[in-house]
Amino acid sequence: MDFHVTFETPSPKAHLSQTVLRRLENTSAENSCYETFAQNDNLFVLRWTGNPYLIEKGSERQIARGSAINKKTKLVMGRDDEVILINSNGNAHKLYKTGTFKYRELTNLPPLKNNSSYTRKLMSYFIKEFTNNLNNDKVKSGVVYRGDYVELTQPLDNTILYTDEITFEWKALKNKSKPYYFVIKKKGSDKARIIGTFSNKLSLVTDNENIKNGNSYEWSVVESKYENLENLDYSSFTLIDNNRYKIIKKEVDSISNFLTSIGFTESEIETILCFKNKTCF
Repeated sequence: MDFHVTFETPSPKAHLSQTVLRRLENTSAENSCYETFAQNDNLFVLRWTGNPYLIEKGSERQIARGSAINKKTKLVMGRDDEVILINSNGNAHKLYKTGTFKYRELTNLPPLKNNSSYTRKLMSYFIKEFTNNLNNDKVKSGVVYRGDYVELTQPLDNTILYTDEITFEWKALKNKSKPYYFVIKKKGSDKARIIGTFSNKLSLVTDNENIKNGNSYEWSVVESKYENLENLDYSSFTLIDNNRYKIIKKEVDSISNFLTSIGFTESEIETILCFKNKTCF
């Protein structure tokens, strides 16, 4: 594999407006998540305000995002409390009444109006995450991609980007005194660019020379410039043009509008889109 090594001073932290766009997956699971909601499925807490709490087997339990509600659980609501619940259909339900509510009563709540398939896909992602947590499985949300040498943290693996500058970050190693070697190459190419840096982040400008719109790239970080680059595990991304950006942004806006309608703040929406939907603004 051909490559050359340079040392560059990393740019300051990328501006929050860096846009990372990811294609929403089209899988066979899309249809299955809209089947009739089974009465023995869990409801999960997506968001709440106030101080609602759960009662299960006679014990009170503080509510949290991802808290499961089943036939053995009761939800206690105070005067100013509000809870958003989601079910396995990808539907969201809002409760703002005072009282103690059983599982069956909660499953009979009317779903919030949501005509976007993209939003329902995001809800089904939350269901999968909460279910895995309930089963004590370690959730791999895609936030961190682990290579053979260094943990890569951003951009997320397998993303679509629309930006003038890309900031790459990885988990800093303890007691690191020698440089890291950042490796980037066009997907499918055997020619790589290697940049030495003592920082755990590095920014590159999309100048249409080294990094061009419409191309896919792979990147990784190693501790030695003599590593066999063919055996690395790479994280990948694709740069898109204005036309593709406009199409994807419509999908993102649909999700953002729904999350706003159920009470999420702008900051919370940014976090959800970035770390759950791989769509960062």
